[in-house]
Amino acid sequence: MDFTADEYARRDADRLREILAGPPVTWVFLGDSITQGVVHTHGRRNYVELFAERVRGELGRLGDAVVNSGVSGATAEDLLPEFHWRAGRFGPDVVFVMFGTNDIVAGADGIRAFRYRIDQIVQRSRDVGATVVLQTPPPVLTDGARSPELIELYAGAVREVAESLGVLVVDHAAAWREAADAAGAEVAPEGWLDDTFHPGARGHHEMLLTLLRTLGIADASSAVCSLVVDDTVGAGA
Repeated sequence: MDFTADEYARRDADRLREILAGPPVTWVFLGDSITQGVVHTHGRRNYVELFAERVRGELGRLGDAVVNSGVSGATAEDLLPEFHWRAGRFGPDVVFVMFGTNDIVAGADGIRAFRYRIDQIVQRSRDVGATVVLQTPPPVLTDGARSPELIELYAGAVREVAESLGVLVVDHAAAWREAADAAGAEVAPEGWLDDTFHPGARGHHEMLLTLLRTLGIADASSAVCSLVVDDTVGAGA
């Protein structure tokens, strides 16, 4: 059965509410080194691990499986031929998708292909019965082929796919831009980035909060949501 974008959006919103109130499910996170979340957190938890603590621990969904399939250096193009290994074989109920930080080295000319690949990841996830949640990549500082302006173009492409296919989007890029503006910073408040494009532990916690708010399961009284991360080591931003 074919759905319009609006019908998909309503169906997915209903499905996520059902999932959070129903039996155990499998959550799969797809992405690059930001999702893999190693090295730059300096031993602290990354946003996927914090999500697992919030859902499996605090919300009592003990039977849920949270799978981190992020691979350092990966692009959306890399993911497509590996989709079964990194997602499909787990029988996911929900798939989170976040690419762009490495894809941007293709420049502005690569946006059209990137948009197509994100579209294909959504379609393949739906083909295995999963509800999809797209995520925009957080901002970056200028470093070689990476720039704040270019990453925003790729974040915009993610939003366009989300709108055209009726997919929920977790807009980290917008949340970081708002926080940076409030702090008078270039792309992120101090301590959110560990280098020019990898979030540190503080940045990962902020990503978690944006994710939980989007899903409607943030709670300022929870230990995970109210965690204070003292992480001022990293790039000035």
